[in-house]
This record gives sequence, structure tokens and C-alpha cells, in this order.
Amino acid sequence: MRLGLKQIGGVVAASATLFTGSGVVASTAAADDRRENRVLVVMVDFQDRAHVGPAAVKADFAAKYFGAENSLKSYYDRVSSGKTAYVPAVPEKVIGPFKLPMKGAGCNAGEIKMKTLELLEAKGLKRGEDYDSLSMASPRIGCSWSGLGSIGGPYTWIQAPNAFANLGVVVHEFGHNLGYPHQPGIVCQDGRLTDCVNGRGGKSPMGGGGGTRVGLTATQLIHSGWLTAAEHQRVTSSGTFTLRSLYGKQGGLRALEVPFGEDKLVLEYRRPEGGLDEGLDGVYAYRVTKQKYAGALQLRVGTNDGDGAITRFTDTAHKLKVSVTAKDAAGARVEISMNGEAPPTDTAAAPPVEPVTAAPPAHPSELKDDAPVTHEDHEPPADDTTDDAGTTTADSGMPGSTPDDASHAADTGTEGAERLAVTGGDATTLVLSTAGAALLLLLGTFLGLAGRRRRARR
Repeated sequence: MRLGLKQIGGVVAASATLFTGSGVVASTAAADDRRENRVLVVMVDFQDRAHVGPAAVKADFAAKYFGAENSLKSYYDRVSSGKTAYVPAVPEKVIGPFKLPMKGAGCNAGEIKMKTLELLEAKGLKRGEDYDSLSMASPRIGCSWSGLGSIGGPYTWIQAPNAFANLGVVVHEFGHNLGYPHQPGIVCQDGRLTDCVNGRGGKSPMGGGGGTRVGLTATQLIHSGWLTAAEHQRVTSSGTFTLRSLYGKQGGLRALEVPFGEDKLVLEYRRPEGGLDEGLDGVYAYRVTKQKYAGALQLRVGTNDGDGAITRFTDTAHKLKVSVTAKDAAGARVEISMNGEAPPTDTAAAPPVEPVTAAPPAHPSELKDDAPVTHEDHEPPADDTTDDAGTTTADSGMPGSTPDDASHAADTGTEGAERLAVTGGDATTLVLSTAGAALLLLLGTFLGLAGRRRRARR
């Protein structure tokens, strides 16, 4: 659906977006809350490489993007509780293949995008009018990446070796479109949480392994405005709190925010619920700096082993003690001691936190192609489904676990270049944030709305 100026203002004011307690079973979102994203999936060929078996590729991509289960659509419908709907922009769901007047060798993502946009405009398909997001499906062209995604933007590039798309890569790249960077972690020593080193990644498709078998983190849900104020509470004094499972059916508190100097910690409780969070069972902590919930780092205490679930830690610098005293299907009991004060034994309620990061900042059709984006974190390469010879190595439809502490080189690109996050292969491109990103995105939103209204009056 299209948002009016009044509704956009409500988003900017961070007034009210919902993530209900129904968990992964998507609730029926109110019309004003549900945001449809019309995705145009285009198969592209090159002068030196073409899709093998294009009919099979087209069928596979249609299922991976828009199928009722195990798809881009079903994954984000579940984690957003029906607030975000990825729908096909055209009745045939996937179009092409179209041969671009260029070679695939060299993996020039910017040129692929421009040539594809030119081809689509020649066919009468314009972004913002006929579709919101553009996903380009190419044959394997020897790139070091399995997928690319513009962070906070409307473009994704997916390689389709052996006629199959990797669902985990697709979900990951659209996570970048939603503004999520790669999500690593940090390892801190007990009692010295300011003395930390890089470690394993967070519990989401954006890092740390697990693919679509895990949901998004509480901090990513906060960034996207998918938690209500009642589900996101901030601790102001010592207390005992009950965290509900992030994707469980019980209503109540799902993200507990704890002051941590100039930063904050966000606690969540994760356990298997409705096909998500496979293998998780514990309370996980994330460190948030400068209100950047999307790029929060998973906090591991004392060791980089295991999955990083916390049971207790003490930070002497901030006079903070956190203890998980019990957990079961009903929730996790968490005791917070601040400033040396012992928490009361009775379960406490903390002040609710209104959504603070106006997310999504704009409908994809309203984003400028050169809108500044944020990308500050590393991520291990996602699994690919074939090797360079085209031999299938894993074909589960989603990435499995990968080495969590892999390192990658930084590549900020050139002025005006496409700002991308690279998934898979041998490298990850890091894109640095630019000042005023949110302001420019907001400006693009109003300019886009105003332009459409002027055209409507003609």
C-alpha cells in the first residue's frame, strides 16, 4: 500500500508500529500498518554467460521469493507479524531472461543494475510506478559473492548456479534493503565489559549462521518498528523481569533495554517457536551504540564458545549485574541489579519504550538511488550451493553454519558508487555510513510523495 503524508509523519515521529505477541504466526495487520513491497524479479543473461534451463530457474525463483512456505515472503511475514508483505510486481512473478549488452565477467554490479533498468524502462516498467524493489537473478558468472544488497535501498543481485536460488542469501540481501548491516559479535571478559574483542556473530540471517532457520534479533525488530512499546521496555532501577520468547505466542515483554553508560544492552529470550530459532534456548544480549539498533553486536561473556547465551555477568565499571535465574516455555526470569542495589524478588514492569528509529524510513519506491546507507559490520560468507565447476555442494535452500569469526577486507568504493553489502565468496565489502542519512531518506520520501501528487493533478 502507499503511505500518505500524515502516515509518513507518524512513522518519522516513531509513534506506533506493532509486533504482536502471536509470534511467528502472522497476525492480521491493520491496513494502515501493513506495507506491501512489489518485487520485480528479473532474470538477466550476458554476452558471455546465460542461464541453463531458464524455465527451471524461473520456477525456482518464483517459489523462493513468493511461495506460501520457505520463501522470502513467508519469512518476513512471520518475523514482522504481517507488517511487511513482499508481493510479485507482475502476474508472472519472474520475467526474463533478458540478454544485457555486456559481459558478466568482472561482476560489475553497478553496470548490471543500469543496463537492467534501461531494459525495463524500454519495456515500460518504471521503479516506483510499476515496482518497488528490483532483484536481478544472474547465472553463475564467477563472482566472489553469492549475493549483493544495497543497504537501505531497493536493489539485490542474486547468482543462480545450477538453476537454484539460495533462500538464505535472498532473505539476507533483503535484510540489507531493510537497513540491517552484517551482524558480528563481541567477546568481553566478565567484570570488564569495556574490554572486548571481535567474536562470533548474532542470531539472525544477517550473521552467525543459521540462515532462515532463525528469526531476526530483538534489536532488528526494534529497528524495523515491529515491536510495540509494551514489548520493548527500558530498565530504570533494579528489578526482576520476565522475558517472553521472542517468537512465542504469549504476550508481554520481549526486549529488555538496560542502560550501559552512553550505550545500552538489549536482552531477548530465544527458543524454538513455530519453525524459527532452531537450536536456540537462552537469553542473548546485544550492545547498542548511538541508537543504532540495526547494527547491534551480540555480547558474549568470558568465552567465544557455545552459542553465546548468557546466564550472568557483572560489569564493575557501570555497577551492573545481570542474572538469568530460570527459563522455560513460559519465559525467562531475569534479575537486574543497578548501582549495587539488590533486585526485588517480585516480577517488575519497566517503562515502555516507544519506537525510536522510524523504520522502515521510507517505502522502497520513495528511496533515491544514491540515498546514503549505513553499513558498519562484518559477516561470515554465506554458504553457496555450487563450486566454480558447477558441482552441487549443498542444496538445502538456505545457508548452514559458517565460520563465525571469518575476517574480511574493507572496500569503501568510490564517490557515487553503488553502496553494497557482499554475501558469500571470498570477500565482504564494507560501506561506511554518511552524515545525514536519515534526513536525506526522509527528504526523498517527501519529494517522492510530492512528485506523485503533482503528477496526479495533471
